[in-house]
This record gives sequence, C-alpha cells and structure tokens, in this order.
Amino acid sequence: MNKNRSSFASRALSRRTFLRGAGVAMGLPWLSAMQPAMAAGEPVAPQRFAWIYVPNGVVQDAWTPEKIGRQWELSPTLRPLAKFRNDINVYSGLDREFRGGTGVHAQAGCCWLTSSPPTEALDGGFPTNTSLDQIIARKINGGTLLPSMELSCNDHTNQRETKYFETISWHGPGYAANAQKNPRDVFDRLFGKPDPRMASLLDVVMEDARRLERSLGPSDRSKLGEFLDSVRSVEQKIQKAEQHAAKRHQSPMTRPTGIPEDRGEYIRVMVDLITIAFQQDLTRVATLVIDPERWDTPRMYHGVFDSPQNHHALTHTKGDEAKEKLQRIDEFHVSQFAYFLERMQAMSDSSGTLLNSSLLTYGSGMGNGQIHDYNDLPVITAGNLHGKVPTGIHHRFAGKKPVANLWLSQAQAAGIEVDNFADSSGTIDLRNSPAT
Repeated sequence: MNKNRSSFASRALSRRTFLRGAGVAMGLPWLSAMQPAMAAGEPVAPQRFAWIYVPNGVVQDAWTPEKIGRQWELSPTLRPLAKFRNDINVYSGLDREFRGGTGVHAQAGCCWLTSSPPTEALDGGFPTNTSLDQIIARKINGGTLLPSMELSCNDHTNQRETKYFETISWHGPGYAANAQKNPRDVFDRLFGKPDPRMASLLDVVMEDARRLERSLGPSDRSKLGEFLDSVRSVEQKIQKAEQHAAKRHQSPMTRPTGIPEDRGEYIRVMVDLITIAFQQDLTRVATLVIDPERWDTPRMYHGVFDSPQNHHALTHTKGDEAKEKLQRIDEFHVSQFAYFLERMQAMSDSSGTLLNSSLLTYGSGMGNGQIHDYNDLPVITAGNLHGKVPTGIHHRFAGKKPVANLWLSQAQAAGIEVDNFADSSGTIDLRNSPAT
C-alpha cells in the first residue's frame, strides 16, 4: 500500500494528482472531482500545440479544395477528414523563400518551423534558429514533466541523410531537438520504468487506482476506466511490436525495438502517446515527423500497396500511375492525422475535449515535390484553442504570403507578445474568412 498518500476521499482532487507505484507516477485525466480545486485557482484546460510533418509535398490538384471560406468541400486527398470537416481549417497560398546553397529537401524539413529569416545563415548555410514549437513550449509549459515532446516515425536503419532531412524542432541554430523513434522509449520517458518483475505499468499503479476509484462518482469512475483502458491499449501495442521484433533478431540479447512492423500502427501508437501525454498534462507541445525528406529507401505502406514504395522517387516519376500512387500515400498520411483528431476528440478535459483546447497543425515544407516548389505549402490546422481559432474555413491567399504569417499568428494565440516571426509580413486573422 502507498502509505505516503492521503485518502483521495478526504479532499477535492488536484489536477496534479498522480497514481503511484514502484518507480512510476501516472497523471490522471480531468475528472469532475477536480473542479473544486480548479475553482480555487488551479489551471483549467491548458493550451496544447502539435505539429505533424510529412515529406516531399503533396499532389496539389488532389489536395486543394476548390471553394474558399466556409463553403469549401473536401478534396479527394482530404476525404479521411470528413468527420472533422467543421473542426479543421485548410490554408492554401502560403509560401516559403528558399535560401540557395543548401539542399532543397533538407531546407524544406529543417526550416519548416524555424524562426530565422531566409536571409540569415546561422547554421552552416541553413536558416535555422529556435523553432516555433520550442518558443511556444517555453511560454506555456507550466512546469510540465516535459517542456516538449519530439517524436519521429523514421525507422530507416540506413543513415542516408543528415539531421537536416529529419529534424523540424530546434533549440537554436545547429542544435537539433533530437526526436525519439521508439515507442517503448517514449512510454518509459512519460511514466518511468516499472519494477522489471511487473509486465505492465498499470500493474504497478493499480492499487492506487482502486483506492481512487472507490472515492469517485459514477461518471468519474467511467472516465478513469476509459483512461486506464487507453494506457493498457498503448502498452499492448508496444508489447506486440516487441514480440515481433524479438523474433526477427538473431541474438536473444538484443533489446527489442518496440517499433510496429505495420506502418499505420507505428504512426498511431506515437499519436496515442502524444494524446495521453496531453491528457495527463505531462507536456503541452509536441512534434511528430511522419517521415524524413528525400530518404530514398522504399518502405511498405501496409493496406495501401502490396509492395514497398519509394515516396521521393515517385515525385520525380512522370505518368498517371506515379501520380495515383502519390495521391494514395498523401491520403494514407491524412488518415493518420484523422486518427489523431479522433483520439483528441474522444478524451475530455475541463473545457470539453482535448481537441477544443488544442491547435494541431499538419503539413509539409514543400509544395510540389516534383519541382521542389516552396509555393502553396499544404497546411491544415485542427482544434479551436478555446475558441481563439474558428474552424471550418478554407483560407486561400493571393500573391506571396509567407507561411511565417501563420506561425506568427499561432505564437500570438499562445500568448507570446511578438510582432514578427522569421520572414513574416503580418499576421493571419484566424477569426475571419480569408483574404483572397
């Protein structure tokens, strides 16, 4: 029994209540029992931000909706987001200026969220500086366990490219926020490593969980049960991946990687980890690289193709067959973002759902991979950030409008008092229909 904890029933629960066991501490989702403490001044529904990066641009004519404002209709590639049509915004006509002297693919990735204007080369020719996610994390982290999470689904074992092709988060010029790629490592970082004799994190904290459950009302008991089920689900996915990985390794001494073989499952378990970290307020800022730029290694898109495909090479292959394959890859990636929105919408907080209190951004640092175009970058945002960002709008901009205008607007929405960001020329009015 955990003798260091006072009875849950003796007081209103703090938002920082943890379930504890041998060597681990697990935060809780928002429960009604926390309301009295929040009314007394504890934080209510913090803002959360996440950026999801996809490489090599998109097939533009299948991506961009034809109509603008609130009358827009889902394009073929965006069909997986049909359920969330009124919870998202689509931005088209946003650009970035390429700085010559560095790789076009490398700069597309590493400078997507950079705070350095293209005229500055602070990192060996690359215009990188502190990225937007890190700037916002410093503002809103609120003493969370992790100021930010940086994750990547780049499981390629060959080092074909440099860090600039797979890094979107930077502490400063040249200082990459190295992303974690193994779901097991991310899980251990969030919750600590339980007693090795225990097969499950939940086994370690279950005694504390049962004590808490006895003090809760029916609604909170149901929420706690759903939360514990979601943690168990992530554990089981990782354990399943480890079992498969162990079978592939010749040496029984090699620690299993914990990376699922199925591409979609790999991405989804990373999304699950971000969602749980947001729900428990372990972090409020996250980035996820779905795949690095240019990495010319074929990969399997399970459930989409019967054989591995080279995403980058397809962008430089002419013909309808290559274009159709690219569109299917784009739609596959969008479907993983739709899964993220489902998870965020399914989890509650004091102001409603996690999606309501968040701003999730999905996009690429390249517009059209076939011509290495930095114009018309594909960008989607989801969530209304406590009503600060009205949704259901297709914002289309004429002329050259820097994507940094959107980043500046996001920084201001996070409460950062700043008048410019990178090469921004102004802000985007997130509350109104677009200028054209």
